[in-house]
Amino acid sequence: MLKTKRTLSNDLLVKQLGEVMKVGYLKKKGHVRKNWLDRWFVLTTEGIYYYKGKGDNKPLGVIPLFGCTVKEDTLQKHLHVFTCWTAEGKDYPIQAITRDEMIVWIKAIEDAAADKGRRGTVSNGQVSINPGHRNRKDTIPEEKLGAVGGRSKYSDDDEEDDD
Repeated sequence: MLKTKRTLSNDLLVKQLGEVMKVGYLKKKGHVRKNWLDRWFVLTTEGIYYYKGKGDNKPLGVIPLFGCTVKEDTLQKHLHVFTCWTAEGKDYPIQAITRDEMIVWIKAIEDAAADKGRRGTVSNGQVSINPGHRNRKDTIPEEKLGAVGGRSKYSDDDEEDDD
C-alpha cells in the first residue's frame, strides 16, 4: 500500500476548511516548471486554497496558515510578487495584478495567519493549540526578506500546469 507523507497541507487539502476571508485571481509560480499560472485563490481562516478556476470544487493545493509568513518578494523578475513561506519550509511566490492588490492580499494573509497562530490548527477535525509561534524570520533567507531587484512587466508565461 502506498503511504502519503502526512503534512498539514495534505490534511487541509481533503476539504476546504474555515471561514472565507478573501477571494480572487492571482498568478502562482509553479514549483516544477517555474512558470506563472492564473489561479483562483480562496483565503480562509485555515489556509490559502488555490484552484485552476473559479468554479472548481477541488483545490489544486493549499498553503497552511499555521506558522505562515508573507512578504513582498522583490527578487522575482515580475512586478507585484509576494511570497508565502510555510512552517513546513515551502515557499509560494504569488503575483497580483497591481501593487495595491498585492498589499491588500499581504495584509489579509498576515491577519489570518496571526489569528491562526492564536487559535491553533485544525487537523482531521481536532484542534491542536499552537505551543509557541516561532518567528519565521530566522529561517527565511536574508536575500528573500525585502532585497531590491529588477523586474519586468506582468506577463503571461507558458500555460502548462505544474502545481
